[in-house]
Amino acid sequence: RTALFAEKEKASYAIVGCGVPGRGMGWFHGLQLIDGACESAMLSDVVEPWFLGGGRESDAGKAFGVDCVEKWEPLGVDFSASLSDVFNNAPGACRIALIAGRTNDNPKLFREAIAAGATHILLEKPGAPSVAELESMVDQIARRLQPVRRGT
Repeated sequence: RTALFAEKEKASYAIVGCGVPGRGMGWFHGLQLIDGACESAMLSDVVEPWFLGGGRESDAGKAFGVDCVEKWEPLGVDFSASLSDVFNNAPGACRIALIAGRTNDNPKLFREAIAAGATHILLEKPGAPSVAELESMVDQIARRLQPVRRGT
């Protein structure tokens, strides 16, 4: 029964800032999801602004294309250079953005993940270049949360 529940209720993950295959923390997290290390999760999206954008023709960008895009796309993973396109194929209500970008980029990626409809955000450390940036991110979430009113 537990296995049936887990299969039915998988959370959709978007890896944001996948990085270089074999070296990037985002890539490692994506590989864990692809390999089924977490039975209640599925990798639905990979957002990689550099290797799917300006860095596409670099050696690392080509490796990303072969080791990630060509291997994971046939498994149902969508690839995008922008967070605005994530969670389009994400079933269910739990949409998790796992942000593993460069420290200076993470606050911007965090805001974009919220705008894209992430219900949860996991932020690889260091999450921001300063404590003030992290506090600003926490404040942004606190402003978005509203108390749930229950009927009587």
